[in-house]
Amino acid sequence: MFSLSRFILSVFSITMLLIFLISASGFTENVLPPLSTPAEQTAPQSNALQLPALDQTPQRPGQEQQTFPSTDGTTQDQTSGPANPFLPNLQQPGATIQPQVTQPVIQWKELNLNETFGFNPLITGVVKYPANWLMNIDTWNKRIIFSEDQNGLIAFTALLTTQSTIENAQAYAQQIAGWLQQSIPDLKIINQNYRSDPNAAQAGMNLTSGKITLQGTYQGKIFTFLLQPYVLFVPVVKMSYVSALLCQAPQDVFQEKLQTYFNPMLVSFENNAKGMQ
Repeated sequence: MFSLSRFILSVFSITMLLIFLISASGFTENVLPPLSTPAEQTAPQSNALQLPALDQTPQRPGQEQQTFPSTDGTTQDQTSGPANPFLPNLQQPGATIQPQVTQPVIQWKELNLNETFGFNPLITGVVKYPANWLMNIDTWNKRIIFSEDQNGLIAFTALLTTQSTIENAQAYAQQIAGWLQQSIPDLKIINQNYRSDPNAAQAGMNLTSGKITLQGTYQGKIFTFLLQPYVLFVPVVKMSYVSALLCQAPQDVFQEKLQTYFNPMLVSFENNAKGMQ
């Protein structure tokens, strides 16, 4: 029994010695297949309200898309990108790359409505607007016009809260559309949506709001308008508080301006109104 144990111990020692010598000599063997094949893979990426200065010749802002030259001086197609979104793919001759579109950096400023309108109890709070836009404040009519440039064709108008006898948002929208139609005779409604607040109804008031898209032609160019009226009507006293926000731009750039400028401004004014409630 002692001899057999000694023999097994000797065989084990020799085996361990052989493993050590093989490892020290640098001999290795691949046991598992590689995680990826050598071939490179690429995956495509999916890419009347008086109108401000409407007697001016409109300007059409445009944006050029930059292309990246290849090393041989030719312009590369911009239809595909690297397979790994975090690591750059090694490009072979004739391969394509996807350039990154640089978004404009927008600086915003704040406007204190309390200070601007003499601490009017109906007009309070702080709103934001693009820092490089022009601002025209009409304290008599409780109106602010923000415009992208002196032409005033791309503009955001805030009709701030005033007292009225208008009973709902639809009636107020019709009034504002009538003002616009004085300068744009072919003004028409593209779509409209109105809603009322059930909580206000329980309190004996009628709070309505709307979202109306209009279009019309001026100086041969089609303009798009987005109108959002708000009316709080108190039936007991036959009195209401009305306000509205109006965005306008030529049709071909309206969606761009809506996403870049108008939507943040709409949210700013709406959040300010909620804070007053």
